[in-house]
Parts: sequence; structure tokens; C-alpha cells
Amino acid sequence: MGEIAQLLHALPLFRELDEQALEQLAQRCVARDMSAGHVLFTAGDTCRGLFIVQSGRVRIYRVSQEGKEQVLHVEGAGSPVAELPLFDGGQYPASAVAIEAGRLVFVPRGEFEAVVRANPDFAATVIHGLGRRLRHLVHVTETLAFRDVAARLAHLLAGYADDAGAVAGRPVELRLRRTQRELAIEIGTARESVSRAMKALRKRGLIQAVPGGRIRIPDVERLRGIARGADVPP
Repeated sequence: MGEIAQLLHALPLFRELDEQALEQLAQRCVARDMSAGHVLFTAGDTCRGLFIVQSGRVRIYRVSQEGKEQVLHVEGAGSPVAELPLFDGGQYPASAVAIEAGRLVFVPRGEFEAVVRANPDFAATVIHGLGRRLRHLVHVTETLAFRDVAARLAHLLAGYADDAGAVAGRPVELRLRRTQRELAIEIGTARESVSRAMKALRKRGLIQAVPGGRIRIPDVERLRGIARGADVPP
């Protein structure tokens, strides 16, 4: 299986496709390098297809009428970008920009639709994938609307821990690769508020500084409790 086919197979969206279908789709994909600051698309652009991050990171965000940016998600290696508008032929609902150099794989919308038509069972997998994405967006909305900064930060860090393969009952270490300003944008607050929330979480032993710019989360489940507002730090 080729490199791009392996990348596709690693995504839940394409995991049920057989090797032949994956290889055929991979041959129609386009791989290209991206530099930091490269704009993949802007909210309102017509959807051309699906982007997959092979390396680097991409920020998905919206900008309010007042010019305030709200980060919806930061996608890293192995993550799809903009799968939602693939199905209605509509516009991208948010903007996407590379926040560090890397490589993208682009799946043209027409080729994706051909795979769906040729593989009826694939549609069920697609629906499940959309459900997961919608659930995530609901969590983002809820977090911004109803939780204070410490809870929002705890929710964000717990999500990063899950992405890093956290296992219940075991500590996990993370390299955030984000400045406090970037974290603040992602949870819709000021950098100073993130700094205070970090200190509060450290004071309660929920996160620990580790040499090399990493943080250690001793108990991810307790961090999730903070995110739910069950035990918010002072």
C-alpha cells in the first residue's frame, strides 16, 4: 500500500474501504507542501474537496463581525480538514490556515463522491464520522458559552490528552507546541487569563511542568471533572 493510501486508511472516514479502492483514490489525490501562514480556504469559499494533514498543523477558525477570531480546532498530522461541506456542495463554514510548515494531501470532491457511489457501505462510515465531528462542535459551543476559563482550558487539555492516546488511570505527557496566546485564542479568552488558569491547575496538581517544554497530566479523568465544572480550581 502506498504512502497516501496508508494515510487514507488511517482515517476512520476511509478505514472500511478495501485496499484496491484506497489505492485508486490515492492515485487521484494531490500532495503538496505548505508553509506557515498558507491559507487552505476562507469561510464562504466553495468546497473543492477534503484536506488531510500529513505533517504540520492547521488552525480552523471563524471571525466575528467585530473581527474577533475564534479557533474551532487545531488539526495535526493524520487529521482531516473540511469534511463537512463535502456532502452538500456548499461553502466552507470556517477558515483554515497552516500555523507551521508541513505537507497536505488533497482529495478532490468529485473523486470522493465517486468512492461513495461505488461503495454503498462507505456511506454509513461517513455518517458516523460526521456525527463525531458534530458532537465535537457542540462541545466547543457549550464550552465557550457556559464554562469559565479554567474549565475551558481543562477541556482543551483533556482533548489533547485523548489525541495523545491517554489511558484512564495512567498519567500522560504532552508537548503543547502552542503559546499561551494561541491557547487563549483557541478557548476564546485573553493570554493573561490562560496564564492564571494554568497556575490554578498546577496548584491543584492537575498538571505538572516537565523539562523540555512538556506538561504532565497525572489524572485525565480528574481534569475532565474540572472541565465539567465538578471541581473548578479557585
